This record gives sequence, C-alpha cells and structure tokens, in this order.
Amino acid sequence: MQPPRIPDDEADRLQQLASYGVLDTVADPNFDDISELARFLAGTEIGMISLVDSDRQWFKSCVGASLGQKQTPRDISFCGHTILQREPLIINDALEDPRFADNPLVVGDPFLRFYAGFPLISPNGFVVGSLCAISTRPHQLTDGQIDGLKRLAGLAVLQLEHLRESALLSTGVQAIEVERLSSMTSNRLSSLDRLINRDQMVQMLELMFGMSLDSRFSLLRCCFRDYERVNSNLGGIVAEEYMNEAARRVLAAVPRSASVARFADAEFVVLLPFTVQQDEVQKVAERILAFASHIYRSGSQSLPMTLSIGVAVHEQNYAGSEEMLADTSMAVRLARRSSGNAFRFIDQESRAAARASYRLESDFHEALAARELEPFFQPIVDLASGEPFGFEALARWRHRNQWLEPATFIPIATECGLTGELDLLIIEKALAAMPLLAQPVPGLPLTLSLNVSGILLEEPESRRRLLGLIDDNPRPPAWRLQVELVEDIFQDTSSEFTCFLRDLVERNVAVAIDDFGTGYSSLARLISLPIKTVKVDRAFVCKLADSDDLPRTLLRTMFTMIRDLNLDITAEGVETEQQRAWLVNNGVSAGQGYLFSPPMAIGDTISLLQQLDYRPRALPVDPGRIRAGGRRRLGSLFRLPFQARRRRSD
Repeated sequence: MQPPRIPDDEADRLQQLASYGVLDTVADPNFDDISELARFLAGTEIGMISLVDSDRQWFKSCVGASLGQKQTPRDISFCGHTILQREPLIINDALEDPRFADNPLVVGDPFLRFYAGFPLISPNGFVVGSLCAISTRPHQLTDGQIDGLKRLAGLAVLQLEHLRESALLSTGVQAIEVERLSSMTSNRLSSLDRLINRDQMVQMLELMFGMSLDSRFSLLRCCFRDYERVNSNLGGIVAEEYMNEAARRVLAAVPRSASVARFADAEFVVLLPFTVQQDEVQKVAERILAFASHIYRSGSQSLPMTLSIGVAVHEQNYAGSEEMLADTSMAVRLARRSSGNAFRFIDQESRAAARASYRLESDFHEALAARELEPFFQPIVDLASGEPFGFEALARWRHRNQWLEPATFIPIATECGLTGELDLLIIEKALAAMPLLAQPVPGLPLTLSLNVSGILLEEPESRRRLLGLIDDNPRPPAWRLQVELVEDIFQDTSSEFTCFLRDLVERNVAVAIDDFGTGYSSLARLISLPIKTVKVDRAFVCKLADSDDLPRTLLRTMFTMIRDLNLDITAEGVETEQQRAWLVNNGVSAGQGYLFSPPMAIGDTISLLQQLDYRPRALPVDPGRIRAGGRRRLGSLFRLPFQARRRRSD
C-alpha cells in the first residue's frame, strides 16, 4: 500500500521541522537528566541544553539555576557562538576574554564567568544548539571531562531526533515518508569529516549576521579552476575524486574552528569565525594555496589544482549573507585574472576594479561576436643573423582606441569558456592573411605559427572546424604551418587527441610545444608524438641575467634533452643582446622577442617584409646585391627598435 501523498505546503512545513526549524517542542525530562550529568561531570553549578534559531536561544533544560524566561536573545547568548564554531567553546574566565567581557550575561545576572558549550550537530549536519556547563566562578576542564561532555552532547542529539520523529509521526506521516523528508535536508552531504553542504553554510552565515556587534568573521570562496576540464576529459567519477582530494587539502589547511562547505561543483566556502585581521586571514589563504599547489595524481594522470580564492571580511560592513557571498564571488573573479594560484581581498578599490572587469567582459563578448579581434604577427628569427623565417600569430583586441594584449582578455575568455572561439577567429584571420604577407616576398620560405588552446581541442566540433580552416586556406608557395599546443595538453592519452595530431601531420602541419617547462608532460609522450619544435618559455629566458647560475644550468640541461629527442628549439621572450648571445653560444638558433620586434598589425608586417628587398631565386639578380643590399640590411634592421625602423623606412 502506498503512503498518503503530502501536499506541497505541508511537505515544506515538515521539512522545516525535520531540519529543526521549529524549536519550541514539548519539554522532556530526559533533557534534565542529561543537563544534570553535564553539571556533575564538569563540576559546575549549572548544566543546560539550549536550541538556537535565527532570533532566540530556546532553553530545553536548565539544572542548577532558575530561569526567569524560556528564551534569550541569540545575539548575546554563548550558545550562538558555540554553534558558529561547530567545535566546543570553552571559556575559562569570561571577564578575561575580550569577546565576552562586556556581555550582558557576564556583567549582569547571572554573572557568568565560566562557560563550556558543546555543539549539538544533527544527522543532517545542521548545528541546532549546545550542551552547556556554566559557573559563576572561573573554572577549567580536564581532557577526560571534555571527552565525556562530547559524548553527552551526542546523547542529547539522539533525544532531539526522537522528538522530531515523534512529531512527524503524530501528523499521520508514514515511517517511510519520515525517512524521505529527513533525506531532503541532507542533499549533497559529503562523507568527509567536517565538510558541510551549501544549506548548512548559509544557515551558519545567517546565524552569524544575527550576532551582536562583536560578531566579526571572514569568508573565503575557493574555486578550483581545473574541475570542468577534469570532468569533461576524464569523467564524473574522477572529477569527484579530484574534488574530494581538494576538500581534504582545504580542511587540512584551515583552523579547527573554521567551517568548510562544498558550495558548488568546483567551489568551497570557508567561514573563519572571529578572524578579521588581514594578516591572519592572508596566512590561512596562503596555506590553502600551498596545499593546493601540489599535483594530484589519479592513476597515470597528473592533474594540477589551480585555485582562485576570494576573501571578504565582515566588520559590520555587510547587511547580510547574500551581499557578502556576492563580494567573495567578485573577489574570485579578480583572482582568476592571475594565471596561477592566487587570492584577492575585496575592498572598495577592488570592488570598483571588479565592476570595471564586468564591463570589460561584456565588451569582450560583443567584440568576439562582431569578430573585432585581430591577429598580430611577431617575427621568429635566426638568432645569429636576425633574419626572420616565420611569424607567430597573436591575438589583439582594439578596445576604446587602444590595442589590448592577451593578458587582459584571455582570462576573460577562459572564465567564460570562449577560448576556443577566440582561437578559431584568430586562426581564420591569420590564415586569410597569408597571401597578403607572401606578396612582398614571393617564394621566400616562411612559417606561420598558430596557437591552439586546450579548450579548443576538448570539443570534437572545434577540432573539425580547425581542420576545415586549414583545408580551406591554401598556403602560398614555400610557406608552412605550425600549430603550437601548451605542454599540459600532451597529457591527453585519448585516441581522439592522437587522431587529431595525425590529421595535422597528414596536412603537412608541424606541431610545437608552447611555453615548455611551465606545465607537466610525460617524456614518453613527447617521444611518441609527432612533435617538431619545442618553444622554451620566456620565464626561463628572462632569468639569464640573474647572478645565480642555476637558471643557466637548468636551460643547458633542458636543451640537451630536447636535442637528444631530435627536436628544434625556439626561445621565447628574447629582449636583450645578452640573452641572444648566451642562447647562440649554447646552440639555440631560433628565437623571438622584443629585441627583434614586438607583435605587429598586418599592415606593419607587410611593410617589414617589403623592406627585406627579397627577390625570388628564379629571377636573374646580382648575388652581391642580395648579400649586401638585402641580408646585411636585414641584420641591422632587426637590431633597431621597431619605432626606429618605421622612421628609417619613412
């Protein structure tokens, strides 16, 4: 026989009851027994059990003192502080504790000096009240007494559960429906100790905002940015294991008094009660980042845990939880602008910056839809002679009469999941520009290098669109294409990725590893895949000027390994003559950087190629003129700053 169906409004009321939304239940003598045991075990005059809602502390039992009322305002109650910590709150002498020294219950009747509160945590994870031992004199508890009081708190919870179920059954609800209603409040519970869910965190925040003026706390929103990528590439089971490991690391990094909630698929929220000093909060954020910085290994996969943390501090500057949570979300967005792990506090200045970021994001969406972003071209040169043998196409966005570099808008594209669309637009325009670039230098062998992000490669349709663009744009004679993939992509061991690389090779497209040394890749994968070139990241090149010889030793080792794999080397970010000379002396023949030229618009790139004075080999020209008038001039041209070159050409 099916249990009777409960109307929606009645189900809502019962769900409230199941989560202790109704606190003024009938008194039960068993509560007095537990309070008496608590008083005896602690050696205090008073034992008490109280439940707390958003406004009041409701006394269920009080042994050792007479109460003139059944409730007291929650913002002055010691129980209110206990449930916010989710840990025992023990105050040996309230007059010596700055949080409570001026509390009305301390300076007035009943003149409390000692308080030990043990939170009552229901099976669905909500903290509903506390078991208390209270004295009008300073007092201390032993470890054995604390352990015993914890056990008594568990018995009090069992009694509350009994009352709750009795109340539900008294309404005529079948036992199976009681179980269903109980499970409704425990949605998304984690099996990890101390980890609570979103609803429980919101409840705690609402309780926090109901506290007195002394209620100060901090909120940290932790966003693990690689979750979506792990989920889409490796599946939901691995993604949940990944987030469970993330939870363990966050829990290990925060104080025991903190509460941690799984707030969304890729987010945790950390509540730090009574912690508002920026240096203290910063230490917690830095500790979380340190724990997250270690690579997580799932089988043969090495998965980074890129983490962005947004921090908001409440010192009576927020009206409620929604406003504060919104600020932590805003701070996360600011932190995500950094390429690696980072945290950001929200304040008036950063709030204004975040709002400006929102406007920039809106403008970026419109610009991408209108196809307004353009490729700029940076020469890839022979380091010894300065002669260009190719160009890398790099995205630029003309926004409000100035060209913005990728560091400004790539984080926006990444956050909005538009990196693949941005890549395809720049690749399409760069491929269409090849015939124009070839006109001044017909027959000159040049390489066009294109950047492809991991986001683009994750979607089969995006891969097909990329291959279609390559097929639809024939290359000028002697030109070749190269695709640059960041190092982390090569961890993908799927057959789809291998087939994609094979499709590129079949189209005579070379494959290069971009930003080598900053990601994680298997040496065995590098050997087995059709890679032609390794582009060493500018982060290594810029350290060549350091007095410490370690960067140079590291680069020499890296070069030896790359050459042993029979791969070409291109150094990125060459900005000084000292860097160029060191690279040449260590056998690196190719490079790019501002020493030779910044990325240029297509018009400036064509002007540069026109200055080469190049003639096809098939034309009868004086070889001496080529050497003297072309190549010698070219070598000096690339040693000039770009603006100086423009003046010379004028």
